[in-house]
Amino acid sequence: MLGKIAQAYREGGLRRVAGAAWRRWRQGPPRPHPVHLALDEVVRQSDFTVVQLGAFVGNTPNDPLYARLRPRLDQRGGRLICVEPVKEHFVKLVENYRGSKNVFCENVAIADRNGEATFYRLGVDPVAHGYPDWLSQLGSLKSDRMGSLWDRFEKDAALKAFYLQHRVEETVTCLTFAELLRRHGVTRVDLLQMDVEGYELEILSTIDFGQTPIRFINYESVLLHERKREAESLMQRAGYGFFDHGQDTFCYRKDETVRFWS
Repeated sequence: MLGKIAQAYREGGLRRVAGAAWRRWRQGPPRPHPVHLALDEVVRQSDFTVVQLGAFVGNTPNDPLYARLRPRLDQRGGRLICVEPVKEHFVKLVENYRGSKNVFCENVAIADRNGEATFYRLGVDPVAHGYPDWLSQLGSLKSDRMGSLWDRFEKDAALKAFYLQHRVEETVTCLTFAELLRRHGVTRVDLLQMDVEGYELEILSTIDFGQTPIRFINYESVLLHERKREAESLMQRAGYGFFDHGQDTFCYRKDETVRFWS
């Protein structure tokens, strides 16, 4: 919430913040996060699998899984597979989940092929330079994440200049989604949570939904721009209904009996 307020202030000053507050008041109480509703349903099972791509360090205010799922893993079983390609974030991710049962962390990137690729990320701590912490979460396999994708969404020139000044390129190991599941012996997924900074469609395009059933999928869609419709068409052909919420798109099997707001 604070992040959204700060962004509204950067883009439009107090008038923008006041307008956003008025719209929220008119809308009434905030609706529950659909990922949380999905988790409530998924953990009813004695055995379940949740996969998170772009896990960062896990314990952050905008992570929809950590606070809600971690205690339930300890109480009810099931497993969580977290993927984070940046080594220093991966170390913190492992530490934050230390002691939790059935959490498996992979220091790789999920891509459309196995092998190595260039990953673009911020190479310094933004807070130490007076910039917001969330800049550290914008690492991507897409070189234009801080170029055209940034200009069409966040648009803050000062933040962009800082990021590009301190951006680093590093080689990361990549796995396909199918290979990730094969490593862990997974044949079905109950919830796939994906925040990979503009690379979502490339990953979705590789998934054989017939071979690997996935009950719920939540992916960041705000950076897809004109490719957003392509992603929605793909999900529709795969048998999913979907709706947008915030910066994400939530997908569910059309035969799903759980009711979500839309």
